[in-house]
Amino acid sequence: MSQKWKATALRMGELYVEKSSLTYQKDVGDYLWIPMWATAITDGTHSILVDTGIHDLNWVEKNIGPCRQSEDEYLVEALNKGVGWSPDDVDIVINTHLHYDHCGNNRLFPNAKFVVQRREWEAAHNPIPCQEPIYFNELFDTSAVNYFNWIFVDGEEEVVPGVKVFLTPGHSEGHQSVLVDTEEGILCVAGDVSNLIENIQENLPAGILTCTKEMYKGMEDVRERAELILPGHDLYIQKYQNSNFPAIKKSSVKKYDR
Repeated sequence: MSQKWKATALRMGELYVEKSSLTYQKDVGDYLWIPMWATAITDGTHSILVDTGIHDLNWVEKNIGPCRQSEDEYLVEALNKGVGWSPDDVDIVINTHLHYDHCGNNRLFPNAKFVVQRREWEAAHNPIPCQEPIYFNELFDTSAVNYFNWIFVDGEEEVVPGVKVFLTPGHSEGHQSVLVDTEEGILCVAGDVSNLIENIQENLPAGILTCTKEMYKGMEDVRERAELILPGHDLYIQKYQNSNFPAIKKSSVKKYDR
């Protein structure tokens, strides 16, 4: 990685959830509002968006649960206010995975190529039963994205110099995270391999899983490869934050023996 990038957190609204859905068997019965984060990254030449939020507040409330958004948390407004982009400016969209809250606005980016793990694409079209409610095909099928605009990757891939994707499955079959070479260090835009900072710091898997063992491995890979992290739903990230992301504490977690 050679070029230095800037990452900006874009808040896509909030979900009301039981905390144990984020922290495996911990804080059962505790409910809280959690943000949904998309991330705009640029080196001054490329304009890349990691995840695209939810497509419709009413759909989420009807099919998933309580949700709320302020006006500047709708994606077009957030992009404009956070980084001064319109959807037409985005060159590349990286979906960490294809759950409804991470690909909801894919349809808004006519000029973009879309990067997803092939394993995730296949799982999204044939999910295991417990994941069926959180995939919604209309958000990623041909009515949303031209099939030929998808780039399917298998494992680690350099998207452009300074930006890599790598497999971090366990929350979903083909979940991926993104490494970004910033001036402050290697940032992991984690998606849901680490919903909250406490997941990565305490080696605590999410409560929504396809494979617990894979998620432990994914968290270990993040700790080994990145210095900073932007978790997918963390409460302490600030709207439009573009520096001073949380540092990953590497020494406090025993390595998973696999």
